[in-house]
Amino acid sequence: MEKNSKTAVWAAVGIFAVVALAAVVIFGIPGQREAAARAVVKDFGGELQKVSLLDPSASSTMAVQYSPYVVPELLAAWQKDPESAPGRLTSSPWPDRIEVVQTTPQGAGYVMQAAVLLKTSAEAEGENAGIVPVIIQVVQREGKWLIAAYQEQKLTADTPAD
Repeated sequence: MEKNSKTAVWAAVGIFAVVALAAVVIFGIPGQREAAARAVVKDFGGELQKVSLLDPSASSTMAVQYSPYVVPELLAAWQKDPESAPGRLTSSPWPDRIEVVQTTPQGAGYVMQAAVLLKTSAEAEGENAGIVPVIIQVVQREGKWLIAAYQEQKLTADTPAD
């Protein structure tokens, strides 16, 4: 092989390596991206029981508890109408956590089918007092994963409770 051909091959390999590295740095590794997006939903689920939606201070509590996890527009909508937000409506049952059931890539983010697991003081470890199915859209803004949409699904007579 000629010296020019070897140089061209090494140049092409070098360019490919730089482009591949740049893609990983800019876009992340797909499995890590999904895991990070799912972690935001899981962590957000741990905050739900801390926001009593009927409390007069619900809007300010939401700002503290939810702002690390949701886009500002969604937080503002919930603060205007706290009863439309996820959180604690009664003393029992209360939202214990969110478990993601399915994750689907959508654009640069993800749509997740999930379940808010409800709890009372009567359930043993690992049991729940019911579920609320939810669909959640997670997007990346300024390098941070945030919930952009949250829609609770209504249970029907044919939907299993747990």
